[in-house]
Amino acid sequence: MVLRRVIAALLLTTVGACGGDSESDPPEPADPSDVWEAVEPAEADKYQAALEAARVEQDLPGLAGAIAHRDSRQLWVGATGLSNLTTPTAWLPTDESRIGSVTKTFTAAVIMQLSEEGLSLDDPIEAWVPGWYAGPTLRHLLSHTSGIVSYNGVGSFDKSRAWTPEELVQWAYDNEPNLRFTPGTQYEYSNTNFVLLGMVIEKVTAQSYSDAVRTRLFEPLTLAMRVAASGDDSPTMVRAYTCPTHTDASFVEDPSSGWAAGAIACTPTDLSRWIVALYGGELLSDASLAAMKTPSGVTSPGNEPYGLGTIIESDGDLTLVGHSGGIGGYQTFAYYLEPHNTAVILMSNCVPTNLDSASAHLLAAVLGIPYP
Repeated sequence: MVLRRVIAALLLTTVGACGGDSESDPPEPADPSDVWEAVEPAEADKYQAALEAARVEQDLPGLAGAIAHRDSRQLWVGATGLSNLTTPTAWLPTDESRIGSVTKTFTAAVIMQLSEEGLSLDDPIEAWVPGWYAGPTLRHLLSHTSGIVSYNGVGSFDKSRAWTPEELVQWAYDNEPNLRFTPGTQYEYSNTNFVLLGMVIEKVTAQSYSDAVRTRLFEPLTLAMRVAASGDDSPTMVRAYTCPTHTDASFVEDPSSGWAAGAIACTPTDLSRWIVALYGGELLSDASLAAMKTPSGVTSPGNEPYGLGTIIESDGDLTLVGHSGGIGGYQTFAYYLEPHNTAVILMSNCVPTNLDSASAHLLAAVLGIPYP
């Protein structure tokens, strides 16, 4: 769920080599309805070669990727390998994949929109979703500092069955009703946090979570995304596998087991446009975006700093903000590279995939440096 040291190592090799000016004024917000143009053919070839090298390096069934340059409104999207091993089918750039915990960036964005409309992030969760946990605030949930256990990490959780949001929270509570620590004092990643935030969205907006995300995010940005429901089996969805056995894992996890923490499905193109819109400042106020990208100040060994629904990796000159995710046999890397103002997307249909190593191929291509 988090970046490992290989990405930090790549960033450290780029100081002085990237040509970016971290002190330059940020560009004016762009119109999200702007037409995106394809990158130059030589640049496209470079990105495609990096994607193929990443797939071959780990012997993966397939990979898809996208690079979106916000300032020039230029986009590359590509795929390599197979989307289906049973009936060998090439992975097309227009195919969909499940993005797992990258969904948390959408949930966080809606909560931040609502905070701009009057919702307080310092409200305790029981003020909006009573009956379970007392003490943690919405801010604690957004930053994974609530102390609430992750429902999928306790008991004999069956991720393959259909779940309602209430059942997910009840499972967590039944297995561990007490907080693991005083809210705000420690970091522990928990999907329960974002299911509760999805329930807050429903209470505040009087819409279903799916409708709220659609009307507030997908439609205004013209994104053909969806919150996948239980049993979702779109014909454009790539198949997913466990490696190296290549056992089909497409339905190992029902989308409902992720809900507001992990159920969104989309193409690499739309995911890249989302990352640009969110972290490029086209969606939220400067204050809201800054809050999302500001580390909470607490983390755990092996975890990069976490803000509000956002992982942050920085060496002082270059910064990655975004999220990674996994559900079933699907894994996704979705980050924004600053100060280059570029979204870097990688989607794999195999678990395990070392996303850090694979994404480093694309990051090196963006920065114009050799892959380490």
